Amino acid sequence: MTPKVIYESLKLIPDVEVYPEAPSHITAVSIPIGSNVFFKGSKLTGCIAFKGTGLLPKLLLQEAEIMELLMRNPHPNIIHYHNCLIKRGRIVGLVLDRCPMTLEHRQKSGLRDFNVEVCMSGITLAVRHLHFPKPAHNDLTPMNIMVDEHDTPTIVNLGSCQPLGRTLITASTPGWIEEDYTILARQHDEIALGKI
Repeated sequence: MTPKVIYESLKLIPDVEVYPEAPSHITAVSIPIGSNVFFKGSKLTGCIAFKGTGLLPKLLLQEAEIMELLMRNPHPNIIHYHNCLIKRGRIVGLVLDRCPMTLEHRQKSGLRDFNVEVCMSGITLAVRHLHFPKPAHNDLTPMNIMVDEHDTPTIVNLGSCQPLGRTLITASTPGWIEEDYTILARQHDEIALGKI
């Protein structure tokens, strides 16, 4: 294959396959997007598997709705959300604070002078806060926890965070669960906390 053949084979993915319509209760971002924020869009790597299912836009809309809920009831150890980026009446992504590194990266760096108590306390408080309005994270792993230079944690990636009892669209991370599951429950977070 030549680059020309590859380029000629590319096709645009219709907006309806990737981006949800923006409901009136979702607020558009009002800050300029710069280096201090992170733009989280749809997960296009698995787009072909989701083609025609309507699930890809549903995932982004569900995460936007959870972030809107948490914006009204924030917690210092849960990622700060600045609202959605909306184009052509569709949510194209979430604008979030940028964080320095994942807990997984911090662990792999040798954990020198790592403050386990501060980190675990922050993670536990954030999970309890999530459980208060009734959602559960359902994908709590060191890859979905960011830490700063003081080992203060921030929980991110709330794509699987939904109200209890809902059916899960995306799977949790293998190795961080006791068993495969499709229904969201707090016990999945409790098991992950124990493993972390």
